Amino acid sequence: PRLNAAGRMENAEEALRLVMARDAAEAEPIAQGLDQRNRTRQDIERGICQEVISSLRERFDGAKDFVIVEGHAQWHIGVVGIVAARVLQEFHRPTIILGGDGEMWRGSGRSIEGFDLAAALRNCHELLERHGGHAMAAGVTIAAEKIDLFRARLNELARQTLQPEQLRPSIMIDAEVELDDLTVTRIEELGRLDPVGQGNPAVRLAVKGLSHHQPPQRMGKESQHVKFRVTDGKSTLEAVWWNGGPGPWPCDKFDLAVTAGINEYKGRRTVQLKVLDWRAGA
Repeated sequence: PRLNAAGRMENAEEALRLVMARDAAEAEPIAQGLDQRNRTRQDIERGICQEVISSLRERFDGAKDFVIVEGHAQWHIGVVGIVAARVLQEFHRPTIILGGDGEMWRGSGRSIEGFDLAAALRNCHELLERHGGHAMAAGVTIAAEKIDLFRARLNELARQTLQPEQLRPSIMIDAEVELDDLTVTRIEELGRLDPVGQGNPAVRLAVKGLSHHQPPQRMGKESQHVKFRVTDGKSTLEAVWWNGGPGPWPCDKFDLAVTAGINEYKGRRTVQLKVLDWRAGA
């Protein structure tokens, strides 16, 4: 993120200088500058996210809004792609976020399974100055006065393409497990599947019939993350919900969708669950 921040906020020259530094004395001040630039990027991204999501919550209509297109002349074009991903996560709709760039606005989009964003943009080519990308992510350049037409066209294309069930987020689970199954040895074995990422997602597991062993604790600069311990009556494990938001919290009995990793702290290695989602248990 710190190397990427240079290009997002201005240009990538500072990141290039860091990786070409000849010694630590030369590299350290550059690294510190990149760290500060990344913090600035995070602040800008967080502010735009809050603005977009707060506004959409007041007027979003799931029955009509199949695609989200939002823009503002003051939004920094270096972070609009990250914001689009956050908005998609919140509303589960193909999303394009645009920022001002002179007479033409530039934006970045993220999509959901079943809606080929690049193909949709090709069907809007006469409204766009430039566009490119692939099914799940794309970039556009557009005149500000055409944004409303662009939004309407994309929504019409999505209504013709997407089925109602595709507008509800889902998680593909690889296996249902017990907490006892999740040992350090087993997680190390799963590590043989690394590297994970696009096309090779991390193994996703379902753990059912859980309850709180300890109350949730807030973490992070803005208390945006949550850590808690869960139990099935036989075993307990630590779980972390990154960007878990304000709630609602899992109730007395709940099921979790997770990925599992190993947390190392003061020489001790323990299994830690990364929460993907939860639902009330039976």
